[in-house]
Amino acid sequence: MNQLLKLILTGILILCFLKMPLIFYRFSGYILFSGFGWLAYDSFQRKDLIDVKIFVILALLYNPFITLPLPHFLWVIINVIVIIGLILNILFAEDNPYEDQTKKDD
Repeated sequence: MNQLLKLILTGILILCFLKMPLIFYRFSGYILFSGFGWLAYDSFQRKDLIDVKIFVILALLYNPFITLPLPHFLWVIINVIVIIGLILNILFAEDNPYEDQTKKDD
């Protein structure tokens, strides 16, 4: 589920490079905010504190309620960095992060 969500968020960020109507960018802000919020919550449940910090920062960055007044070229750089980070996170993620690491082999 999380890998699919990360893939959807990456696709939305890639679509933001195209010339779209203003409503798309407003709607994508809500989707990115809620998606990164969910990923932060899930990382917190898995006790992965590094991912929690990263996804909370991204949720605050793409917050549609209180937007950051950054210039366009800076948003492009941020979007490229986030896209690369999400792709690397998808590629190098554990197969099943919910497995109990304390299980003993019999």
